Amino acid sequence: MTVESVHLINSYLEAHHNDALLLVTRGVPAPSLSVERACDMIYTLCLTGQAHRLTPDGARAFWQYASSWSLAGGITAPAPGAPQANVHLTAYVLGALALLRDSGMPCAEPLFAKTGWAMVDIIDSDNVPRWPRKFSHHSWRVSHWVGGAASIVYNLWRLAPKEAARQNVPAPADVLTAADRLVNPRNGLLKCYSSEFAQRVFKALYRIRHDPEAGEVGGIVHLHWVNYATGRTPFKAAPPLFDRARKLYWKAPFLEKTPYCLDFDIVQILRTSAPDRLTDPQILDRAKRFIDDIDLFFSTSLDEQYALHKLPGALATQHEAASILGLDKFGSSDLRPIDIIKKAGWI
Repeated sequence: MTVESVHLINSYLEAHHNDALLLVTRGVPAPSLSVERACDMIYTLCLTGQAHRLTPDGARAFWQYASSWSLAGGITAPAPGAPQANVHLTAYVLGALALLRDSGMPCAEPLFAKTGWAMVDIIDSDNVPRWPRKFSHHSWRVSHWVGGAASIVYNLWRLAPKEAARQNVPAPADVLTAADRLVNPRNGLLKCYSSEFAQRVFKALYRIRHDPEAGEVGGIVHLHWVNYATGRTPFKAAPPLFDRARKLYWKAPFLEKTPYCLDFDIVQILRTSAPDRLTDPQILDRAKRFIDDIDLFFSTSLDEQYALHKLPGALATQHEAASILGLDKFGSSDLRPIDIIKKAGWI
């Protein structure tokens, strides 16, 4: 990431997402803002070395706004008719709170609901994350519930440990141990479906718009983010998972048309599933090109058509690539690579 890239990103933020920027930096209310974009802004500032722009007023305004939403698991007490946040978005909100706390901003614990937490809505009695069974063949979608529930539990214990204990939130290790039973020991991928035939049909249809292999690897990553954040490595069936990620790693310049979290998924799982296999010169060269290709995108294609939610994933990809390369800082900037999953537990 270059200094020029940061300037271009700031221009993009001010031109197209100034409401989110003002919320988290100055505490200016933005009632029509989606909570997802507010989270995107916090992640973006942290990943561009601008966490210093976050303020106590902004942190309080963010959490007051986020807690006005009905977050998964009943962890907030909003007014009737409040907008609903699914498991994935709730995990993202808690990840943003973790980044705020890491940046020295006020703790969020006082604004968690004091009654009514319902972990049973997202985790069953055996500590296995719940997901809508109709999506069982869609590993990418299912993973947002499976990994998201684990991330919620992990961050609740970090952000509000006394309340988590009082509300009998299961231990993160118990949820992760149970969730690991959903991992296929042959290939390291999620296996939440029961019919192999139906799975083949789904993948054939999915291939019309997306790469099903990338979707499957990107799926298991959501669970392994939390395994990695809690030090539960090596992952179950890590060698075949690494091999699958390695095949996808060469797609250039990005996994799809623009850089976003799918690129981060592949680069991050490559780094964390087999850190001892990262000395291959080709892997190192591709990591450098990930950084350069994303910088080139920022200099040529960062406009109103590029969704803000894609930006943290693109930035995090650069950080992961820099970590693979063992860089102390990014090129012409003084920004040090950030291990975003260690800090936030979700993205």
